[in-house]
Amino acid sequence: MNRLDERLRGFCLSPCGRDGLLYAALSAVLFFVLLWRTSLLPAGMGSRLAEAALFTLPLAALAGVALSVAARGRHSRAALLLMLAGALFGMLARLTFVRHVSPDFENYLAGWMGELSRLSFPEAMRRQIGEYNVLYQYLLFGAARLPVPALSAVKAVSFLGDALLCGGMARLAGSRRAPAAFFASLLLPTVLLNGAMFAQCDSLYAACAVWGLALALEGRPARSACCFALSLAFKLQALFLFPVLPVLWADGKLRLRDIGAFALTLLVCALPALLGGKSPAAIVSYYTGQTGLYTGLTYNAPTLFGLMETGGLDVYAYGRFGVLLALGAAALAAASGVGRAGKLPDAETVRLSLVTVLCVVFLLPRMHERYFYLAVCLAAVMAVRARRFLVPFALLELASLSRLWEMGIPLRAASAMVFAALVLTVLPERRAGTGDNPV
Repeated sequence: MNRLDERLRGFCLSPCGRDGLLYAALSAVLFFVLLWRTSLLPAGMGSRLAEAALFTLPLAALAGVALSVAARGRHSRAALLLMLAGALFGMLARLTFVRHVSPDFENYLAGWMGELSRLSFPEAMRRQIGEYNVLYQYLLFGAARLPVPALSAVKAVSFLGDALLCGGMARLAGSRRAPAAFFASLLLPTVLLNGAMFAQCDSLYAACAVWGLALALEGRPARSACCFALSLAFKLQALFLFPVLPVLWADGKLRLRDIGAFALTLLVCALPALLGGKSPAAIVSYYTGQTGLYTGLTYNAPTLFGLMETGGLDVYAYGRFGVLLALGAAALAAASGVGRAGKLPDAETVRLSLVTVLCVVFLLPRMHERYFYLAVCLAAVMAVRARRFLVPFALLELASLSRLWEMGIPLRAASAMVFAALVLTVLPERRAGTGDNPV
């Protein structure tokens, strides 16, 4: 106890400790006051306090990320205070949309939450509720039991994913550029609106994927494999990044034995559902069912098929053609990376990851607009690393945002912007006279 007492006193008296405690106190007061006045519930104090506490958790997580970034990179106290202020602003920006009910929530998530709230865990697992894998269903099952509106509970889960994504992008950008990546992740419109306005959970799978890549580059292969497995356990879209895994293995960043950690993580994620009575086939069906759920060539996504007049086309023939193109592009990117194994700097690995994800999403059929989420996050990291990636990042973010938020940019124009961003990302760096930061 004496040792614990000394450590706690030392932390509280350190600059980071004082700033963190002050920030936590002010944030708690502010959120309780704010949510007291703007609560979604007309109910009593208990429900309002529960909602206030629920939305304080993501802010506390963001504060923890800011403190970790500052300590890891030995940044100044001013940088820490700026990140803490950014975390508060980012949460306030998210709370402005917390009452917005998106069509996806109204038509799908609200019903799923209502059903989960009435069932026991085994009953919920035995039923096929929703289109998400069991890992997100666990979170929804727990959120459905909170004494707050379902809309608040779902969005709070997404906000926690946003905090996790901020930490991953900061690690992937490197210690010196971590604060810039923190702000980019926190304030990106695509990231902010995904959870706050549309109640989507793409930050969860993207955060795990980004952490997996960051940990691999830091020489922590087992933890990296676990993060990649968690990403896949959340969403099938994690596969967009997986062509990079052979490159990481050839470069010595992953090992064959890490396949065991990957498989074990997937098993642990599925185990509660299996013990609850869900069959292995039902768990696998969440992935196989998604591949046949949609038949259109594009669903408002700025892809290759957004450049075409798709009316009258054979969607199955052109769909197979797009799948083959995407597989070929992924194989080519992987082969390029494997061929340079041992000579790839970390930034080149991140760039190759961005190119891979962007190629796959751009060429595949049946894509939705939010499937560019991970590509936008990786592009933001590259823009932080080097100025020459600012233009492709801006093009990609604007094209993605235009499809999410009805900005009036035609689909064909948005698709052309994504293609331009892909070309600019693939082009090699000019070695002289560019004024770019070293990548």
